This record gives sequence, C-alpha cells and structure tokens, in this order.
Amino acid sequence: MSLSLCFPTPLPDETIYSLFCRYHVRSCNASDNTTIHQLFNKKRSMQTTVFSAFPLKHARHLEESFHGISIESLLQKNTAMPFYRVFKPRTNTSCHSYASDRFLMAMYNNCCTFTKKLRYCPKCAEAQWETFGVSYWQILPQINGYEICHIHKEPIRETTISHSDVRYRFFPASSIILDNDNSSEDTHRLSTIKNHWNQFLQMAEDINFIFRFSYPGFLISERVRNILAHDLVPINHRWQNCIWDDPVLFQCLCMENEDILDEIYEDTYSLISYFQYLPVGLQIRLCYQMFGSVRKVCTLR
Repeated sequence: MSLSLCFPTPLPDETIYSLFCRYHVRSCNASDNTTIHQLFNKKRSMQTTVFSAFPLKHARHLEESFHGISIESLLQKNTAMPFYRVFKPRTNTSCHSYASDRFLMAMYNNCCTFTKKLRYCPKCAEAQWETFGVSYWQILPQINGYEICHIHKEPIRETTISHSDVRYRFFPASSIILDNDNSSEDTHRLSTIKNHWNQFLQMAEDINFIFRFSYPGFLISERVRNILAHDLVPINHRWQNCIWDDPVLFQCLCMENEDILDEIYEDTYSLISYFQYLPVGLQIRLCYQMFGSVRKVCTLR
C-alpha cells in the first residue's frame, strides 16, 4: 500500500512521534522494523524523539505523505517549537529558520520532562477517543513543568515508556493508555504536585499560554528587558534578592557561569545580557521570581 494512502492526518497538538505510531497501526505491518524501514529507509533506529524525526531529511522524504502539510507547519503545530523559540533566539526569525536538526535537538533536551517518559492526561485521552476515535500523544504533557492538565485540572500521568524506547518502537497511545494501570506511578511526584497544586496549575496555564501565544520573533528576554527598562511592574526588590533567596536558582546559576553572580551583585540589570543564554527552566524560574507569572511578561506593554 502507498505510504501516502494510509498516512494519517495530524490531529490537534499531536506529536510527530504519535503520528508515526498511528501510521504503524494503519499500515498493518507485522514488525516495528518494517515500518521504520518504510518511513526512514533504516532497519533499526528511527533517530526520532517524541517531538520530531531526526535528521530532518527523513521528514523531507515524507513531506509528500503529509496531505499537503508542510514541514514548517508540522514544526509549528506538532512540536514544542512554539514554546521553545520564545526562550532561544535565532538570527532569522522566520519559521523556516527553526527547521534545523541542531535547534530541534536542543528543543528536545530543554523542553522534555526530567523523567523522559511518555505522559498524558486521562481526561484528554477520553475526549480524543470520543472526538476522533483514537487517543494520541499530545505535546504539552511532554514539556517539562506541565504537571497538571490546564483544561481538566487533572495530574498528568506517566507511562513506563522511556523516550529512548521511542527510537526503536512504536507505542500507539490508544493501546498504551488503555492498559496503563499507573501502578508504577511516582508517588513522590504526585505528592509534590498535590502539595503545590496552585503553583503547578499556574505553571501549566503559563506553558499553554506561551505555546498558543508564541509567534516568530517574540522573545521572553526582550520582554524582560523592556519591562525593566520602563519600570512597568514592581519587581521583587530587583535581581539580587530573587537569586540570593532561592538556593536552587543560585546553584544552577553557579553551574552556568560564576562570573554572572559577581556582575549581578554589582549591577541590578546585568543579568539581562545573559538571560537568553540561560536554560529554559531558569528563564521561567526567574520570570516567576521577579514578576510572579510568565504570562505577565508576555502581555505587559
């Protein structure tokens, strides 16, 4: 059967890996290796992540099967790129400038959960089944910090499938979620979410907001610079107190560059020049410490 005939149409917020999983089911191939060979002309590893296929030449090879959907559109709608690019600038701000293997791998390393396991919202999975007749792996639950579904106010659940497994096998969400009994769920993680529910919910809402709000050329670091320069909001007594009162943030910054701390101590605004080079998690944490919300940074004029 022609690849394009049974290749599924991407669903809202579906990861590209999930798209490949649904193709595997539709193709009725007896083994994962057969599907991998059809998709990537490889016999064993897909070189893929939960967000995208690597290298991009594989995606270009498949472009004619995407029902007229361009690679750039897939990156925009079916990866975490809209979230990640507001933290990491490119010299060219067009969508196409983000279509590089190096940028996508950096996005994967910065955005995916620390546990590196496939995750989902049970209520979202039920809604997908009722609406589309299939459940699929969504983007937001895979992003680090998204621990509560912003729609259903339910904790995000983890499967036992690691991100390393997706390089070699297809795990269709419909069958995995149906069989997942959560018996191996990290109870410490769930307890932490319960004890800090409001903070995690706000984080989830902020992540969703950035994912929807993002557009090429928008940068969190530039918004922070603008807010500080024009004193648009009162800050938690400037950068120093934010950092000295947060030992985790202090330690992370020390690991990045010890010289940063000396300059921060001498100059309130010096961290602005470093802001865009900090890891995504640190940029978010600083926004919370200074302004109380990432959404406030995005929407203040």
